[in-house]
Amino acid sequence: MKKEMDTRLYKFEIIKWKEETVEKWLNFLNANRKAGEALLKDEHAYLEAYFKTIEGGNMHAYKFFTREDMNASDGKAINQGSGLDEQHFAYMRECIDLFRGDIMECILYLDNPENVVR
Repeated sequence: MKKEMDTRLYKFEIIKWKEETVEKWLNFLNANRKAGEALLKDEHAYLEAYFKTIEGGNMHAYKFFTREDMNASDGKAINQGSGLDEQHFAYMRECIDLFRGDIMECILYLDNPENVVR
């Protein structure tokens, strides 16, 4: 039986002059990939990917994820007290304009989403 998954693509505009912070943030995520994968597994999140692009002269960050339950997963990430999540959220707060972005619902066609992070 397939699990119903929350799958979304977020697009955030980066605050002007915070492009260097985005680079530090993405480098931080990459440097802590194994620990991040363990946290995602605990949060029942199967895939979380970040990338950046320049559009119309402005930098944007994208976050693509699929997880069992977005609200439960986010709540766990916020409340579990992981230093990794705390630093991740600090970078996000510093450089992302939460009022200038889009959330796009997606359909992910995978029979075994748990295998994506293996």
